[in-house]
Amino acid sequence: MTAMEQPAEDAFHFYAEVRITDSPRRPELAGRLGAILGITEPKDPEVPPAYAVMVDDYDYTVQFERHELTPTGRDRKHEDYY
Repeated sequence: MTAMEQPAEDAFHFYAEVRITDSPRRPELAGRLGAILGITEPKDPEVPPAYAVMVDDYDYTVQFERHELTPTGRDRKHEDYY
């Protein structure tokens, strides 16, 4: 699925700004902002997607599950990262 094929109501789309709310694997990132730069496409429909988030002030992405993120309602731009 590409960014253009995602439903408009889905707040978890490419370049959406998100806040990391809770991550047992990365507790030091709780409260930080970032943007979604990747979304997995599991073959099994029962498996939810995971999100690659470029955390502000980091130069790499970190993978999170949906329940670990809260969308801010703002979008960032492709040019902000590439």
